[in-house]
Amino acid sequence: MTMSFGPREDDRRAMMGVSDDEARRADDDAVEWVILLREEPNDPEVRARFDAWLAASPINANAWATTAHAYDRAGDARPVFSRPVRVAEERPVLPHGPIPNMRRRGEDRRRASMNFKRWLPRSGTMVAGVAIACLAIIVTPSISLRVEADHLTGTAEVNEVALDDGSKIRLAPESAIAVTYAANRRQIRLLKGEAWFDVQRDPARPFYVDANGITTTVLGTAFDVRLDAEGATTEVARGQVRVAYDRAAPPVSEQLAPGEAVRVSFDGTVQRDTRPTDQVAAWRNRQIAVRDRPITDVVDALRPWFAGVILVRGDGFARQRVTGIYNAADPVEALKGLTQAYGGSVSTVTPWVIVLSSR
Repeated sequence: MTMSFGPREDDRRAMMGVSDDEARRADDDAVEWVILLREEPNDPEVRARFDAWLAASPINANAWATTAHAYDRAGDARPVFSRPVRVAEERPVLPHGPIPNMRRRGEDRRRASMNFKRWLPRSGTMVAGVAIACLAIIVTPSISLRVEADHLTGTAEVNEVALDDGSKIRLAPESAIAVTYAANRRQIRLLKGEAWFDVQRDPARPFYVDANGITTTVLGTAFDVRLDAEGATTEVARGQVRVAYDRAAPPVSEQLAPGEAVRVSFDGTVQRDTRPTDQVAAWRNRQIAVRDRPITDVVDALRPWFAGVILVRGDGFARQRVTGIYNAADPVEALKGLTQAYGGSVSTVTPWVIVLSSR
């Protein structure tokens, strides 16, 4: 797929009296805002600064609109914060220089952006097209998910949500939930990823977690639910839960006690397991704990902690079963340790693409 701004974009910028240097700076800023908004999707200060940058100049608004349009062409994937672009009548005055207060990892982000650009061809619209195509791989999440979710997290972000009844939810990276409280029930929909639930007991209002039709029902307990493309896994640390899937034939209904886990696939397959209660939702301590699982499971668990793409080559290598605890806070080093221990190697193709393979 070839993407470029094309003649219409050049004509529009000429009509606006925009120089090439101004347009280039605005395009670079738009790409950096994609990275920043991806890392801090729920930060009101970041959003306020983005709004200020967007409204400060029609050049910025035009650069952002063009970037969002190019994401659409890349597969209906947009930056994490993409709203209708309207230049404000009163434009906030921003400090001169780079995008202000990039906050945590700001210099690292700018260095990463510079490193990324070194991988790109040095020619006008080709640079923009390749940059947009590559960034389309890592943008999160979709517009529909953002509209549906009440709370969501970005890469390597863990967020705690306090509910009205005193229950608490901790969202794992790249996860999303929708909350519905009524007089006779409390329901959470896990839209994406994984979440830890510490539920206050209320017999008059059972607590439900719906993971694409696979429901976990409790009164008062602490447990974890993880949703993926093939099913959902529930692990219990305290209390008891019931996991049900009525769409299966026959319907699934499993009772779990502390230290027990069950994986229910969307085809109705059920796999039960046990684990130490202190290893339930180990990701809360930025750890990935696995026991006799294929390497691909470890990679899948580390993906939400890495702002890029992880590829695994070689079926034999990928299927090797491993047991261990891996540091999610440093996914690159965790992947290196994993592959070295099991006869593999790690190659960094770009700052955002890592390839695991057998030697």
